[in-house]
Amino acid sequence: MYDVGEKGMVRTKPTLVEGQEDTRSLFARKRIWFLSAGVVAAILLGYRSSATVFGYKISKAEINNKSIAVLPFDNYSTAPEDQYFSDGITEVIIANLAKIKDLKVISRTSVMEYKNTTKKLKDIAKELGVAHILEGSIQRANGRVRVVGQLIDANTDKHIWAETYDKKESDIFELQSDVAIEIAKALKSELSDEVKSRINEKLTDSTIAYEYYLKGNMHENAGHSKENLLAAISEYERAVAIDPEFAEAHAQLGRMHVQIKWYRFDLSANRMRISKKSIDRAMTLKPNNAIVRVARGKYYYHGFRDYGRALSDFTLARELAPGNTSAIYNIGLIYRRLGDYEKSILNIEQAIKIDPRSVLMLQNLAGSYAALRQYDKVKSIVEITDDLGSIRTKTTYGISAVFNKSGDALQAKRFLYNLEGFERLKLHYNLMLKDYNEIKRILSNSSNESYTNVQGYFPKSYYHGLADSGLGRKSDSKKYFKQTITHLKNKINEHPEDPRFYATMGLTYARLGENNNAIQSGLEAIKILPVSKDAMFGPRYEKNLSIIYSIIGEKNKALEKIEYLSLIPNGFHYGELLSDPAFDLLRNEPRFQAVIQKLKPQS
Repeated sequence: MYDVGEKGMVRTKPTLVEGQEDTRSLFARKRIWFLSAGVVAAILLGYRSSATVFGYKISKAEINNKSIAVLPFDNYSTAPEDQYFSDGITEVIIANLAKIKDLKVISRTSVMEYKNTTKKLKDIAKELGVAHILEGSIQRANGRVRVVGQLIDANTDKHIWAETYDKKESDIFELQSDVAIEIAKALKSELSDEVKSRINEKLTDSTIAYEYYLKGNMHENAGHSKENLLAAISEYERAVAIDPEFAEAHAQLGRMHVQIKWYRFDLSANRMRISKKSIDRAMTLKPNNAIVRVARGKYYYHGFRDYGRALSDFTLARELAPGNTSAIYNIGLIYRRLGDYEKSILNIEQAIKIDPRSVLMLQNLAGSYAALRQYDKVKSIVEITDDLGSIRTKTTYGISAVFNKSGDALQAKRFLYNLEGFERLKLHYNLMLKDYNEIKRILSNSSNESYTNVQGYFPKSYYHGLADSGLGRKSDSKKYFKQTITHLKNKINEHPEDPRFYATMGLTYARLGENNNAIQSGLEAIKILPVSKDAMFGPRYEKNLSIIYSIIGEKNKALEKIEYLSLIPNGFHYGELLSDPAFDLLRNEPRFQAVIQKLKPQS
């Protein structure tokens, strides 16, 4: 490897860890391959995302000279399970660099896609919009760790800094801090004593607790399924059991518990008590830590929709670590809940610039543009995520954008039927098409007892009732709707604060002709989550009430709601009003037609 000293880059010869192969030769072979591989660059994602989402292309002159992507360090350890260890070291180096204000540091999500890549470094840098690449390798054996790293100018392919570290495993935290500080110096970044102190902040004195923490991060990064969240909780619990002073592990543990609630896997009050205990412990240990502040921000945001306190924590986390994408991204999500879509999009776009391959962030940007009825921008984002292999974005955001713009439910259905799963969407578009026999077929072949997301909850019996009603089977329809009411009452008894249950209950009562109960249930959903409390999800329940009014024949009240919802973000779309059978009674009303014409896209 190389060492940067007064005489320039000098070859060093570190002592090998016993039982390990010389990583220098392996690393050299990798670099030669990179230099010789004839990879043809197509349209680059980094450029393309900027051009289609943000409205400009990045030229070489516009790339920040103090920008860097830390590629996943290669794992040369003999044990394959050590992969999470090398990934974790990469992640911590990124987190440390993100604390430096004048550096643009690409986030973990985007760089992890280049794990074991065969692309040239110059192409990777172009795709991510950075001037420099840090790459390296890690070996671990016999209680020692070797880290080989080199910082490369992506434009010239020259080394700016290189070093080999041989350390005891217990010194891994010092090593991670040293790498970040040396990189900052190489890029001529200003490091105040305060920032150095944050970078040198030790996570834990226990390497075993640290390994459990890294495993927890691995599960959390894999996606927010119930299984992943519970697996992460298990690993973080092990970490804090070994080291009760491990603030970041306490913070992540608390955050996972609140995510369990947010995604509706467990709505119990006890879940939030557990979360608070962990968050409070983390705050006692490290109140000025970005990871801790993001976790507490999530606690207030996802636990209680306390946007003021959440925004305060996310803002402080951003100050403590200016490149912390989670803080920037969540600030954008908070502003969207508050109804300030301009600030929301500004922050989400800023987060995407340092995490350009994050499908989750791109999806939420698409959701913001969809709420503003800017369907062409949604389409552009879908094209980007399609390149990233996200079929879910195309099916949820892409199809809905096309449908909301055109009202063509048949086109949506044809696309969906080429895919496995997505039963809820298939039921939805078949309902728009009044294909009740197909709805019955889907339900008969489905093992799902309900179709849910964070905004809606529909028991299987509800769709059976809709289909039988459409087929003229009134007695069967009534039977299923009564089953739905019983099911929803049980859910409300368990979780009376969840608006989804009241919303679907209102629709079901309307189908049964119990008008007063229908209106009361619909209003209760709005009371729990009004637009003033959530400008993103709140309109969903207002739309629900307008459908209730339409079904029961309260035309004026339905039209008042529809007119209002045509004026606000995330209200009604042209395609919805054009195709939804729930509005058949209003279809010939002049006021209804006026709204449709006003919402009709011009192109």
